[in-house]
Amino acid sequence: MCSEMQASLLILLCGLAATAGQEPDQAHGCAHGSCYPATGDLLVGREKNLKASSTCGMRRKEPYCIVSHLQDEKKCFECDSRRPYDPVYNTINHRIENVITTFKPHRKKSWWQSENGKSDVFIQLDLEAEFHFTHLIMTFKTFRPAAMLIERSADFGRTWQIYRYFAHDCADSFPGVSQGPLRNINDVVCESRYSDIEPSMEGEVIYRVLDPSIRIDDPYSPSIQNQLKITNLRVNFTKLHTLGDNLLDPRAEIKEKYYYAIYELIVRGNCFCYGHASECAPIDGIRDDIEGMVHGRCVCNHNTKGLNCEQCDDFYNDQPWRPAEGRNTNACKRCNCNSHSNQCHFDMAVYLATGNISGGVCDDCQHNTVGRNCETCKPFYYKDPSRDIKDPRVCIACDCDPDGSQNGGMCDSHSDPSLGTVGGQCRCKANVEGPRCDKCKTGFFGLSAENPQGCQPCQCDHRGTVSGSSLCDSFSGDCICKRLVTGRSCDQCLLEHWGLSHDLSGCRGCECDVGGALDNHCSMESGQCRCRSHMTGRQCALVESGYFFMALDHFLYEAEFAKMEQGCTLETREHQLGRPASWTDLGFARVPEGGILEFVINNIPYSMEYDLLIRYESQMPRDWEEMQLTVIRPGPIPTSSPCGNTIPDDDRLFVSLPAGARFVVPPHSVCLERGVTYTLRFQFTRYQDANNILNGGAQALILIDSLALMPRHSSMEMFSAGDTASNIRKQTFERYRCHEGAKSVIRPQMSDTCAKLISSMSAVINDGALSCNCDPQGSISSICDIRGGQCRCRPNVIGRRCDQCAPGTYGFGPSGCISCDCSLEGSVTRLCDKFTGLCQCRPGAFGQRCDGCQAGHWGFPSCRPCQCNGHADHCDQRSGVCINCRDNTGGDKCDRCANGYYGNPVLGVTSGSQCRPCPCPDGPHSGRHFATSCYQDNRNRQIICNCNQGYTGARCEECAPGYYGNPSQPGGRCQPCQCNNNIDMSDIDACDRQTGECRKCLYNTEGPSCGICKSGYFGDASRRNCRKCTCNFLGTERTQCIEREDCVCQRASGQCQCLPNVVGLMCDHCAPNHWNLASGRGCEACSCNPSNSVTSSCNEFTGQCQCREGFGGKTCTDCQDNYWGNPRTQCRACDCDWRGIETSQCHRVTGHCVCQQGVSGVRCDQCARGFAGVFPNCQPCHQCFGDWNRIVQDLAVRTKTLAERAHEIQTTGLTGPYEKIFKDLEDKLAQAQGIVNARNATAAAVATLMELIEDLRAQIGETTETLNRVEGDLTNVQDRNSVASKELSALEREAKELNLTSEQLHNQLNILKNSNFLGAYDSIRSSYNQSRDAERRANESTTTRPSTVSQSADTRRRTERLIAAKKDDFNRKNAANKRALGDLNIRARGLDMKTINEKV
Repeated sequence: MCSEMQASLLILLCGLAATAGQEPDQAHGCAHGSCYPATGDLLVGREKNLKASSTCGMRRKEPYCIVSHLQDEKKCFECDSRRPYDPVYNTINHRIENVITTFKPHRKKSWWQSENGKSDVFIQLDLEAEFHFTHLIMTFKTFRPAAMLIERSADFGRTWQIYRYFAHDCADSFPGVSQGPLRNINDVVCESRYSDIEPSMEGEVIYRVLDPSIRIDDPYSPSIQNQLKITNLRVNFTKLHTLGDNLLDPRAEIKEKYYYAIYELIVRGNCFCYGHASECAPIDGIRDDIEGMVHGRCVCNHNTKGLNCEQCDDFYNDQPWRPAEGRNTNACKRCNCNSHSNQCHFDMAVYLATGNISGGVCDDCQHNTVGRNCETCKPFYYKDPSRDIKDPRVCIACDCDPDGSQNGGMCDSHSDPSLGTVGGQCRCKANVEGPRCDKCKTGFFGLSAENPQGCQPCQCDHRGTVSGSSLCDSFSGDCICKRLVTGRSCDQCLLEHWGLSHDLSGCRGCECDVGGALDNHCSMESGQCRCRSHMTGRQCALVESGYFFMALDHFLYEAEFAKMEQGCTLETREHQLGRPASWTDLGFARVPEGGILEFVINNIPYSMEYDLLIRYESQMPRDWEEMQLTVIRPGPIPTSSPCGNTIPDDDRLFVSLPAGARFVVPPHSVCLERGVTYTLRFQFTRYQDANNILNGGAQALILIDSLALMPRHSSMEMFSAGDTASNIRKQTFERYRCHEGAKSVIRPQMSDTCAKLISSMSAVINDGALSCNCDPQGSISSICDIRGGQCRCRPNVIGRRCDQCAPGTYGFGPSGCISCDCSLEGSVTRLCDKFTGLCQCRPGAFGQRCDGCQAGHWGFPSCRPCQCNGHADHCDQRSGVCINCRDNTGGDKCDRCANGYYGNPVLGVTSGSQCRPCPCPDGPHSGRHFATSCYQDNRNRQIICNCNQGYTGARCEECAPGYYGNPSQPGGRCQPCQCNNNIDMSDIDACDRQTGECRKCLYNTEGPSCGICKSGYFGDASRRNCRKCTCNFLGTERTQCIEREDCVCQRASGQCQCLPNVVGLMCDHCAPNHWNLASGRGCEACSCNPSNSVTSSCNEFTGQCQCREGFGGKTCTDCQDNYWGNPRTQCRACDCDWRGIETSQCHRVTGHCVCQQGVSGVRCDQCARGFAGVFPNCQPCHQCFGDWNRIVQDLAVRTKTLAERAHEIQTTGLTGPYEKIFKDLEDKLAQAQGIVNARNATAAAVATLMELIEDLRAQIGETTETLNRVEGDLTNVQDRNSVASKELSALEREAKELNLTSEQLHNQLNILKNSNFLGAYDSIRSSYNQSRDAERRANESTTTRPSTVSQSADTRRRTERLIAAKKDDFNRKNAANKRALGDLNIRARGLDMKTINEKV
């Protein structure tokens, strides 16, 4: 049990590590990016989808045995899989569905088992849809396979790809498969760690698709997603682990011990949804009530649909379907059909044409509309510009003459200045005009519906006529043609010209390639030249696919294949991996002084002069002084042949080979003719320093690589014709030194200029292009490099055609060639047989690679006999460890007894001290053997048993504490008590020793298997973490609490049952935007005014909302204290002088300040009428002021009335009718003056009073002007202050939001939860510190520079300076614009509409 838990935990941790490093992030959900369903065991619910190629007992009962020392019961059993498994009535069923152990209590009591002795067996899971596959775990009952492989299919079994090979000996079981290390996530390697013969039981095989040791930069890439995708999974077992007795004894009874048996198989994965779903549902026909089953139909998001969300939803085809990647949902986009259709499809061509923006094409457009968005009117209709495109009546029928307009009366569908279209405008035929296309143009006649041009024109081709004139001779119809144009209608080009156009000359030259084309004639319409064989392109300058133009050294003859005489030998050289070869083909001809090489030349394609290119490697310190080259012709040269001018001396050349060079080209060329066979004889006559080396010249050697025939360009007509083009080609060929690049084996990149010239040469020499003819087995593709024809070879394959193995490799085939890998110690040479791969071994070495000893020996290359004490015949070739020890022995030298036996096998089998069975209580083959080993006490000769876990007693005949069973009965055994590790394993009464029932549960658990937490506790009982429920009494339902500190919660999660609007695991705080947890009835809504509050949340204890500046009240529905206004619109601060007010609160509606007695003014900042002095020291006036004040006020009212009447008269200009009224006014004024005189004591006092009134008026006028200026300044200041206030308000809101962090809320809730002084003090202190910090940050924002406020002030100053600087310029431009508008107005008034109409 412990080992299983450790293994499972290890796998879980590895899986989590892999997922954390390489799987997509799922935390944000489908709404914000890619999402993936949870993983599970894909086998659950799919017993019918799992099959095995071999199962024991399917046709009849079959016997099988176990290896004697592996188990403790009887040796042989029966398997009958014809009926389903039953834990009570049919336990000998071993079908494949037994490996699905999830949620089953008998995990180790049932298993799958194959037929005896079968090595090639497979297990296959067929899924009903595409799934993500993450990892696989297999737990074997017997030995793990000696060799196996895991493969998958992503197309429902049509094709298969191998994931991983497993083998005890990878090189033997899977030759050619890499053994690692793993470098890329999709590498296919073979590993051995899961294929050892140990452990013999419960060995595991674990495979993870995404190895955590390999870093993955983009887990959403198609390659990674494809690596995880499966529809079928197959595990192929290819080799059984045996003890070797099956090799010596062919009886069927021997094979009964060897078979595959699996306790448990886990295939972890989830349904494959391309990142568009977080959950999956059953596919039609699949049950949905199977616990733990991973279903295969994605519940799609992001506007996708399909079994795997592999396509966009209906009417969401505006963009191509794509998998979701990381934070990008790649959601399908809704089509835009402008309300004229409800169907659409995706068109990739449209998507690419729009720059990957939109690809939706609407189907079945209505209301006479067409287009991919139903955005245009269909033919014979046009768009009404006064209606919206979505209007059903937006398209109106055209009004065009069907005879003179194009397309039978079709008009422009809409107006578009950029396209030159006008909605409803008719498009006339070429020779027709008029709004309705009902008149012929000038120079045309005969409007006719049958004439596609409408009217018959003059038959002149505008492209070929001078100045593009359409005029022709009125009688003959001949046109005036351009320089390179001919024909009656000027519609044909001159010979060797094409492309009639509006150019000055009318046509262009053909310019056919001098080699690729047969001549300089081309098609007049397309300009296509007449190409040689397999040449293409308009100018015949390109080669067809699968063909190439030759390099200058194409005619290559290898020295190793030449006829060798006088001591010449072949020297093969192995290619070095990663370094380019400096020679061609297999190697060299090793030539001594006096040696002779003869090359047979029989493939000359073109008669001309050829340069001889000789490649070699000098082996001597000095130059090779003389080599004689002779051209042997089949007979005399006819004088009429191309080489008729050749003399015998031209066929004999003497060449020296410099020691520091790798090639040489003799200065004189040789003339060779097509179809003639030549022999080129090389005689290496003299080495320069032959007299100074040992033994004369006998040891002078040189390595000859190859001979190449290079066409001499100067002998070809394309370079020597004498015309300007030929001279330019020759100068270009020589200037770019095109002949030099082909001399060395390792050559530079050919320039495009040389490539063009050499291509033309190749076409002339070979009468077209040459076929690649790549070997289908040795090349990757049938396409070769067009420059030279080199095919793309498979590994270790060489040759232009990729038709042979490189030296040091063998086995030419579709996978390339295999490296010989001959042992350096055991082989004569690194080269091997090119067909079999056998290396040439030194004496004493054996094997294909000469890397091992013969049977019964070890220690290559110093082989010596195996030391196995006579108990084994073979040992490991490298270590000498004995293999397949007999006689119940084991150890590296078979020098100890096997488990379950005792004795001393080192002495030999004849000494009487061989290995004997341990009696614990019976021997290993008895079925009652419960010990791992035993030994004999040297003093009393008693046998001491080392009992298995769970057994005790001198002979292991009893169950140990914590275990139960009856081992004394046949088939009985001791099993661990299934108490979830929640009992004292040393307590003999912790569980019933007969039934296994748990009696003394520990760690706050209960139940027959101690598998659940006690009431009032929560957690995972299987992990010993049952903890007491912690519920806040104020936020928890009263029915769930026995007392204040004792409440019940969910046993698994610890979630308490909360009151309404209370949240948290412990029900310890209010839901967002709620408060008053202390009520004990749940939390109330904050109800903060959304317009006047900073946030929608409030204080959890008081319910006070966080109001914006100027607003107050618990829910921010009132104005703040010392503010006034309508809280639904705006609240303003009371602007009162504190020295003159009764209270700081102004009138909440009007904003008027409440002044003290004797004070007045809007701000209460001046003395009231009837009071004298300087504010705020206002003193009441004398009591006579009351009388005078009434008289003066009456006079002021009457004077104001008169002034208004006078202003009215001044405006109308009518003074005559009012003379009597003026006289009456004068009388009344005089009467008023009399009254005043009678009222006052003296006239002097009245005069003084009048002077004071005039002075007062003057002072009032001056003060009014001053106040106007001050008011203007105040307005500017107020505007600036308003901007700064807004910024300060925003800053204040940010500061207040900082005070409402989750940590502060949590601390405030802790105050209520803890309900004690210390907790409250700590919470208040923490909140105080945060408040101080926020205050400091707010102060710094206004005092520190730079800050938000200072930056705002700088911006304001820059704006003022800019306005001041641009003011004059703006005024000047404004005045100029006004003058221009005035001029235009005058000109518009002078226009005569009658004249304009006549012109129209």
